Amino acid sequence: MNTIQLDWESPDEAHWRDRLAKCGRSTMFQSWSWGRALEATGQARVRRAYIQKNGRPVGLVQVFEETRLGLFTLGRILRGPLFFQSVLPEDRIAAMKEVRRAYPLGRMKRLSILPELPDGPAVVDLLRNAGFHKVLKPYETAWLDLSLPLSGIKAAMRQNFRNQLRRATDRATAGTLTVAEVEDPRPLLTRYDRHRKKVGYAAPSGMLLGALTDSDRLCLEARMGDDVIAGVLFVMHGQAATYQIGWTSPDGRAIHAHNLLLWRGIETLQQRGIRFLDLGGLDWDSAPGVAHFKAGIGGEAFTLPGTYV
Repeated sequence: MNTIQLDWESPDEAHWRDRLAKCGRSTMFQSWSWGRALEATGQARVRRAYIQKNGRPVGLVQVFEETRLGLFTLGRILRGPLFFQSVLPEDRIAAMKEVRRAYPLGRMKRLSILPELPDGPAVVDLLRNAGFHKVLKPYETAWLDLSLPLSGIKAAMRQNFRNQLRRATDRATAGTLTVAEVEDPRPLLTRYDRHRKKVGYAAPSGMLLGALTDSDRLCLEARMGDDVIAGVLFVMHGQAATYQIGWTSPDGRAIHAHNLLLWRGIETLQQRGIRFLDLGGLDWDSAPGVAHFKAGIGGEAFTLPGTYV
């Protein structure tokens, strides 16, 4: 009989990073850096465990804990668990059940999970049969395969996205638009926070993103003369990265600076050995314009079944 167990004692940063890289299409929320940033900013306590099958490590899971009303402990798994060895779908569900055992309602604890599983009847049935109940709708994103040649990535883009990229590239060639990597993300994070609060966008704060390990971020900005007109920030985790921030001024939007920033970001991520890019969610209800822009990049659509308790 196959048994799934959790090892809460062994995780350390070096081994976690190594195993996360072996997960391939890893998620930023399961990275060591993300957990540490949450703790550093006082937003959550973090618990980490390796998942073992018959005594052999096969996966990992990071849980974020919050205390409500001074009594109730809520544990959250975002886009996990992840696996660096091949396992059955039933093993993935068994791992989630093992984590849930650490959060019994009788002890004023509860666990919510947005599992990194493909949405569909088979997965939904497995979750339901394991006693999990859906509380939030499915989550949609898209993965871009950065192991492809740049020519193939560009060919898969929507035509209008490519046309806008070409026009922005022409401006860069002419010297009227410049794109460069910046080491200090704080100016971009300030602009991002201002815009996020203005439109009521529910997303990680600039304070949290600023607390990430420097080497896990890639920040690019576009300028016209001395004026910053657009910026992007990617979070790197193992062999994958997430497109997390995109900010554009009216001037930047008018000349499609963001298209060029994303393209330069893709080139840089490839050079750093990143093989997969998560486009950071496609919310067609609350942010249809952003979702349309991201969809223009191309990629493989991927829908998670939603949040369960």
